[in-house]
Amino acid sequence: MKNRLNNAVTTLVGSDAKVTGNLIFDRGCHVAGTVKGDVSATDNKKSELAVAQTGRIEGNARAARMLVQGTIVGDLNCSGTVTLKSTARIEGSIAYGQIEIEKGAVVKGQLLVGSADSAGSVAAPGPGSESTSTSRMQPSLT
Repeated sequence: MKNRLNNAVTTLVGSDAKVTGNLIFDRGCHVAGTVKGDVSATDNKKSELAVAQTGRIEGNARAARMLVQGTIVGDLNCSGTVTLKSTARIEGSIAYGQIEIEKGAVVKGQLLVGSADSAGSVAAPGPGSESTSTSRMQPSLT
């Protein structure tokens, strides 16, 4: 999962588009514009979400795999791999199966090993889970 995901893009938010409200997609979603609302997949096992460098999501995001180059202000819930490119800016917790973070990416929140609960919220870290407050590890956005 270098700079692209495998699934065909079935939902596209172009760079000049602004969506207000929740966005639900089926297989592949590419966000290059702004979404003010949650972005989530109907099938969390095969879905892929890509957020371009110009993309911004102001809400929670949920998919099986994610590639983030832009900004997400909200929690990420990913059962598979989250890839944060150097231009990624996240303000929220990330629940993940696996994670790749390039130098320069900024996360203001917690990294939570494991996926989200079925209701779509980030699972709180339990005893013995690996939870890391990344605000100590990364510079802030301001």
